[in-house]
Amino acid sequence: MTPTLLTALAIGFLGSTHCIGMCGGIVGALNAGLPPFHARSNLLKAIYNLLYNAGRIVSYCLAGAGLGLLAEQSSALAINAILPVGELIAGAFLIALGFYIGGWNSAIIWLERLGQYFWKFIQPFGKHFMPVQSPAHAFGLGLVWGWLPCGLVYSALALAMTTGSATDGAVVMLVFGLGTLPVLMVMGPAATFLKNLIQKSTLRRGAGMAVMLFGVYTAVTAFEPHEHGANHERAAPHGHSSE
Repeated sequence: MTPTLLTALAIGFLGSTHCIGMCGGIVGALNAGLPPFHARSNLLKAIYNLLYNAGRIVSYCLAGAGLGLLAEQSSALAINAILPVGELIAGAFLIALGFYIGGWNSAIIWLERLGQYFWKFIQPFGKHFMPVQSPAHAFGLGLVWGWLPCGLVYSALALAMTTGSATDGAVVMLVFGLGTLPVLMVMGPAATFLKNLIQKSTLRRGAGMAVMLFGVYTAVTAFEPHEHGANHERAAPHGHSSE
């Protein structure tokens, strides 16, 4: 697994305590609205939760693909040749996220306030799937949930943007989403164990420092010549001589 994907996985898993605070109530509402027969079955509840999270991760992948494609197209712009805007933004997001994961600063939460402007247009679609009466409802509600304003998700999207590819951006967000699954899927003592593990200060600080260093690395290497640009420069003389 590449360093980028490992970072995405770490962001998802180590930041998932933030997910519990934001999404725990949503998961509770999902289970409360299930048909009586389904609500009495732990297996069926687990299936519903899995579908709910699958819809959420699909939305993450769509957003990652969109930003990856945007970054890919922006590479043709003159401004990108002068200043690698996408990589610098991603580096800044990752550094801020590292501070958040390490427990040193929560400034990244301001991103969620910005996301509220977009969320107000998406949120009404969730009403079509409530109450949850079928697996399709659970998956549909998950699709809407995936656009819930979340600084953790936005940081992962910034990482996806550095790939400069729609496919790779989607894969980054898939890995990030899988990283959030353990805490959001497990219940009872297992959930408590994972939550306590993630909240251990030594682990959080180490992970936060690692994410920050990757952010610094992303920003610094953004100024290095891109290989496709070098190939273009090498090809130019040959093309000129053939005219």
